[in-house]
Amino acid sequence: MKLLLLWRTLSVGGLLGLIAWIILWNGWLTPIQHMPRWLELLILLAPLLYLVRGILHGRISSSVHAILISLVYATLGVWYAVSPLEQLYGYLMLALSAALYLGSFMSAKVLGKQAKETSS
Repeated sequence: MKLLLLWRTLSVGGLLGLIAWIILWNGWLTPIQHMPRWLELLILLAPLLYLVRGILHGRISSSVHAILISLVYATLGVWYAVSPLEQLYGYLMLALSAALYLGSFMSAKVLGKQAKETSS
């Protein structure tokens, strides 16, 4: 049970950290602006906001969706890490998406194992 709490905490921390970092960077700190801020925030935050309720309630289906969505943000993190002006943004996005991935993967694994044990 303590392991599940650890993995869920890592997943929630990665998700909320990613949301906060995207808002902070694209809202105020970005050195380069390629499109309107509201559009960039909408595009980057929509998939994450879709996950918030399910991750906070510990639903296994949301954990599986978070695994897939975190891979997109990891790819974006690598993309931004290559750019000299946005390296900090990329590295932190990569770290937070890795936390979301690992926490979601392990919590889905533990929840799936618990569901299998209770159904048997």
